[in-house]
Amino acid sequence: MSIIRLPLAVRTEADHTASASPPGRALRVALVNMPWARIHAPSIQCGLLQSITREAGHECDSHYLNIEFASFFGSKAYDTIANVASERLHLMGEWLFSYAAFGEVTPDEDYFAEYPEVKSIWDELTGKGLEDLVEMRRETMPDWIAACAARPVWGEYDVIGFTSTFMQNTASLALGRKIKEFHPGVTLVYGGANFDGEMGAEYVRKLPWLDYVVAGEGDIVFPALLKNIADGTDSPIAGVLRHTTAHTPQAGDAQRPQALDDLPTPDYRDYFAWLERFGRARLLGREPVRLPVEFSRGCWWGQKHHCTFCGLNALGMAYRSKSGERAFTELSALLRDYPVVHVDTVDNILDMGYFSSLCTLLAREHWDVNLFFEVKANLTREQLATLRSAGILRIQPGIESLSTHVLRLMRKGASKLINIRLLKWAGYYGIDVAWNILAGFPGETEEDYAEQLRLLPLLYHLQPPGGCGRIWLERFSPYFTDPSFPIDKVRPRASYGHVYPASLDPEKIAYFFDYEASGTVSHETVTVLNAAVATWRTRFAESKPSLVYQRLPGKLTLIDRRTDQPKRAVLTGWKAEAYEACGDAPRSAAVIARLPAAQDVSVSEGEVTAFLEQCCRAGVMVSDDGKYLGLALPENPGW
Repeated sequence: MSIIRLPLAVRTEADHTASASPPGRALRVALVNMPWARIHAPSIQCGLLQSITREAGHECDSHYLNIEFASFFGSKAYDTIANVASERLHLMGEWLFSYAAFGEVTPDEDYFAEYPEVKSIWDELTGKGLEDLVEMRRETMPDWIAACAARPVWGEYDVIGFTSTFMQNTASLALGRKIKEFHPGVTLVYGGANFDGEMGAEYVRKLPWLDYVVAGEGDIVFPALLKNIADGTDSPIAGVLRHTTAHTPQAGDAQRPQALDDLPTPDYRDYFAWLERFGRARLLGREPVRLPVEFSRGCWWGQKHHCTFCGLNALGMAYRSKSGERAFTELSALLRDYPVVHVDTVDNILDMGYFSSLCTLLAREHWDVNLFFEVKANLTREQLATLRSAGILRIQPGIESLSTHVLRLMRKGASKLINIRLLKWAGYYGIDVAWNILAGFPGETEEDYAEQLRLLPLLYHLQPPGGCGRIWLERFSPYFTDPSFPIDKVRPRASYGHVYPASLDPEKIAYFFDYEASGTVSHETVTVLNAAVATWRTRFAESKPSLVYQRLPGKLTLIDRRTDQPKRAVLTGWKAEAYEACGDAPRSAAVIARLPAAQDVSVSEGEVTAFLEQCCRAGVMVSDDGKYLGLALPENPGW
């Protein structure tokens, strides 16, 4: 299928300024996407910067070496390492390319002794022993990096840019170092989340092959840097660090675009060309391509109440979003011009204004699109129905806990009942929910988790979490930056010492940290909760439990198939009205007592309370802070 070039959107103010003074010459620019970036999606960083670079008057290509490496390494093995949940502990993906980047850091035996799970991962993945893994790391990967770097094509570029997020770092550093050996005249620029703040300053100061580092958003400063290079000038640019001047004070953060509507549409043609070149069917099988889009930056909730454990957005929490109309226009172009159905927004949170703009426009079109958004968990039944009608079939609502007390410690702005309501109505409307249960928040109690253990069997008919575990400490999170929290003995994860040479200060380059926190539950408690979550996942997948109600005139029949012994109960009169009234949102007994059906028979608030408590004891309702939420879903279809 041929790919039609996408139209570019209205240009930014910075672009207009650049146009008034065009670069002295057009540069040839390469953008590189390295392992272990996922192969079933293009890089939005490369796609967006490619469009911006072309608008600034330069030629630009994107090189998807992650796809090439996955073809060489094996896509199944690649995906396993790229998505291994314990990566934050052992940094296995980064360790594998560390030798190619820096040579010997620590003996392999020391790494294996500290992280025995790496052997288990490799054994399960390949059926081979550690000798094979060592050969892969010390010979195969360095040879692949050297062969890539030796290609004449790199010498045809003036600038090569590496975007690095999480596990792309050592592979990017390794290739850049080798390219400099083969093509010393090329200018290397590094950017991405791994270079935010003092991380980027430390890398550019210590690694001489990094000519420039962009710390922060590159939409405005990258074309400004290219103009400097094209004109042969060295004008200071806030957020751009240069190796030769790395010891001078940093000139502030990179300027951030405020009017996101003015950003161009990402160009993903090179991704699809690389995917076809190396065999889409062989690499992805039946896994669909998931096209990334960006409709907002920052977090409107985090601006007000930064969640205590969240390290996203570095120093750029300020929320900016595209208009619903601009988001719709961009999405239309991407769906028209690329062979995709699945689209994943990279936004940290859904713009609530989209319910009356973007969602309305999408619902009107009735496209067969499958969209993903991160959302806040306090969405109502009506809002979830709107998401469904717009084709937003996958969400990540940041539920994190089913304890109101723990949620307050997180600053989530939600409660146990709010989170359950989200799971309930998302299930009704067929929306897939990605979520986890987290633990390890200073101030939590054993009862917070005992409460959740009692609660889980009541929710077997709702989508379970992906897992349960303790939080990790991230750079830029309030737990890391605010000394008022009882977080002590903060130090970089020990695995950084096996990946990066001693010349790089781990305090400055680490994103994940080890720590001690007082006032948290035991590891045994988390283990028990994790086992309970695993039971929930198994029952949900295998038994298809359900809890529904049938609403007919004057009565409501509850049908409970959450256990092996189905149960039925019939509610009539005001009790039927009361139960259904507690379905859309948590209600107090006082509110229920004011229902017309209850007032017609002069039901007191005390009688309502007694009935609602009876429903809780029967496991068809849950309560919190004087409010009640029915757990049963309507049997009639939701769409």
